[in-house]
Amino acid sequence: MTAQESNSEIESLSKSITDDLELLGTQSAYKADADEIDPRYKSYGVRAPEMKRYILQLKPTFSKMETSEKISLAQRLIASGFGEQKTVALALLEREAQYFTQDRFDLLEEIFSQLFGWSKIDAYTGLFLRQILNAHEAELIELLKSWNLHDDQWLRRASVVLFTRQVARSERYKDVALANCDNLIHAKEHLVQTGVGWCLRDLMRWHKEDILPYVIDLRAKGISSKITPYALRDIKGDERKNILGKT
Repeated sequence: MTAQESNSEIESLSKSITDDLELLGTQSAYKADADEIDPRYKSYGVRAPEMKRYILQLKPTFSKMETSEKISLAQRLIASGFGEQKTVALALLEREAQYFTQDRFDLLEEIFSQLFGWSKIDAYTGLFLRQILNAHEAELIELLKSWNLHDDQWLRRASVVLFTRQVARSERYKDVALANCDNLIHAKEHLVQTGVGWCLRDLMRWHKEDILPYVIDLRAKGISSKITPYALRDIKGDERKNILGKT
């Protein structure tokens, strides 16, 4: 197959997926991503169970594709701006995380810069970016440090929410995660603040002796009404009352 023929097939498959998702959206009573605040984020309103069913239906097709074809299709879907296409693209990219070596980090940043919403940032960091961290730890941490200072709020959110869930549980990244959080404690965007709070909460599950005093100090300094309540969600009972009482 020539490159031209391959591109034509990818374009045709991208259009078919888009048509399918648009139709599924018309069959759903779900309000399309009402809690996504970025006006660039578009959605048909397809519900999550229906998305899972549709992606399962696509897997036989995806399994026959070459890596380069999967990346090309994912790029087309992401560029559409629609959340549903980005969810399908994630199903492609998480199979091909090994493609993203350091010399392709520019493409990685391009992908994350087009997600435009917390739901996709959180999904992509947990299912895709985590694999790249495991394979290229030092290099990705350096990239995340640049995202941490970026003008794009979604890259800044990604720079901290990667260190939640399984990554936090690994107990390997406390220092870099805390440093990235500390850089964002004065962030103005609500969804960057909640990303910091989430990261601190998950870090506290494994590093409470270090993270809890830090969060208490943030409260004492009057830092963000969003960050510290989120960070303290797992603190209950008398311990919580004592912390809130002191600050």
